[in-house]
Amino acid sequence: MNSILQPRPFRQTMHRLMNLLIFKVNQLGDNVVFLPLVQQLAAHFPHWRITVMTSPAAAPLYEVACPEARLLSFNTQDFNSSWKNPARLTRLLRITRALKPDTCLLGNDQGNAAHLLARLSRAALCVGPHVPERKLCFLLHHREPLIETDSAARQNWRIAQAMLARLGHPALPDAIPAPDLSAFGREGHVAIAIHAGASRAYKRWPLERFIALANKLADTHPVLWFDQNEAGEEMLAPRIRRVTPGSLHDFIRHLAGARHFIGNNSGPMNLASALGIPGTIFNGPSRPNWDPMWHSEKFDLLRDAALACQPCDLFSRPVNHCQNTFHPMACMDRWSVDEVHQRVLARLE
Repeated sequence: MNSILQPRPFRQTMHRLMNLLIFKVNQLGDNVVFLPLVQQLAAHFPHWRITVMTSPAAAPLYEVACPEARLLSFNTQDFNSSWKNPARLTRLLRITRALKPDTCLLGNDQGNAAHLLARLSRAALCVGPHVPERKLCFLLHHREPLIETDSAARQNWRIAQAMLARLGHPALPDAIPAPDLSAFGREGHVAIAIHAGASRAYKRWPLERFIALANKLADTHPVLWFDQNEAGEEMLAPRIRRVTPGSLHDFIRHLAGARHFIGNNSGPMNLASALGIPGTIFNGPSRPNWDPMWHSEKFDLLRDAALACQPCDLFSRPVNHCQNTFHPMACMDRWSVDEVHQRVLARLE
């Protein structure tokens, strides 16, 4: 075997320190559904040294809710493209090798850079998803097949169970708990919380409709609006409480006190699901495996089975723009302010 790929000798790690390096450099929502796995590994194997590579947006999740894990954060785009940039890849490889991982665990959505760094880290075991579209998937020692109908949380759980089996350790419980976010606290405002954002434009219900909906709801209920720093927000009624959280900690604390959440299928929705906050969600292009992972009975998912284009996101990745050229954004345009207003009121009864 080429010496650059030669792993260090495998160590038995049941009752001794093991260095586990986890790759999860991605969006906030992807890490919300991954967090319970890291929390469970830290709880079941307190003698392990766990390091999580993640994004700056997601790092506070682990800092507050899983302080046992060491964190390294990287810009997602820079990290994922590093396999095409020798200088950047070399810097990342130095960091990775300095950790001296015994095992590398890759999340279900990690790209070629994570695969290459894991294998070049000289870890004795690299475990991740089997995604044929990943050019460097073959570098992993174990590639766990992904089941398309599984939730994203379940897919990651299966990968971790495969890792534990390869290490000869007992499996985690089959039930996936919601992440414990209690350390973030809770502001008891009991308002309807509205977050109009999402990481990609084609995943958003129009801002002007969110604003009109907020104004109608504010006639009868307290409304908390998370500012998006958009020009149209000056049309919000003065009675609506507007907040601009200075950190993820502040955002979660405000969200935890909500009576109901309204938003797109995005990171805040996953946080609401974890917190058990009922919600009305514009599902847009998202696949069913991104439905709320926990407390799903509390959510009204706005999607129309009659739309042949929905969902347009692929199993292995988002498509990044609307695929409907005849009626762009049909899955969002389908929902009027009046219809959503009535659906929310029905949920509040």
